[in-house]
Amino acid sequence: MKLLSGIAGLTLASVVAIASANSADLYRGQAGGYKDGPVVAPVATWTGFYAGINGGYGWDDIDSDSKFDGDFNGGFGGGQIGYNWQGAFGTSPLVIGIEADIQGSGVGYDAHSYEANLDYFGTVRGRLGYALGNSLVYATGGFAYGSFEVKGNGWSKDETETGWVVGGGLEHKFTPNISGKIEYQYLNFELDGNSNYKDLDFGVNTVRVGLNYHFGSTGYEPLK
Repeated sequence: MKLLSGIAGLTLASVVAIASANSADLYRGQAGGYKDGPVVAPVATWTGFYAGINGGYGWDDIDSDSKFDGDFNGGFGGGQIGYNWQGAFGTSPLVIGIEADIQGSGVGYDAHSYEANLDYFGTVRGRLGYALGNSLVYATGGFAYGSFEVKGNGWSKDETETGWVVGGGLEHKFTPNISGKIEYQYLNFELDGNSNYKDLDFGVNTVRVGLNYHFGSTGYEPLK
């Protein structure tokens, strides 16, 4: 749990540090400034491949008729990779893309000699967004999977389940290659029951912060 919390904290601290450094560069003059000419700013484009890290927190209630009813929460951390295409359907601010992520997870439930843990999970999602300069507002959704460990009273069961995910977020480019994001996702899984417990419906809310590196250079243009 401490490791997962540390990942989330490090990610957030990195985003803040990059934002501060980029703001300072505009005043010092990056490839030109007040002393050498017009201040320059990154061209706002989102097309291309990217990869990064993220960390966050997940929570919800277990909805079932079994002894597993209760709070289901914890931290997680992992990475993502994806591709964006800006200018789809002839509308330059419109951004479409695809992203895959995988997370190591401490999300779970432990009480009354019963445990239900989500050991890891991941998604493969489409993204649809609208670019506002260097910021991107987007919705996302698609396929989800997760590895669950359920045990109690001397028995245990490990299984990988599939489901679906929906969500949305805000991403901002601090430089042409570096962006930070904050994102909400809702993941839904259903575990088949057995003689020890009935069907479990896992609906997990997640909030995460992340840092992405965008491959390739977009160049600079004068700040208007």
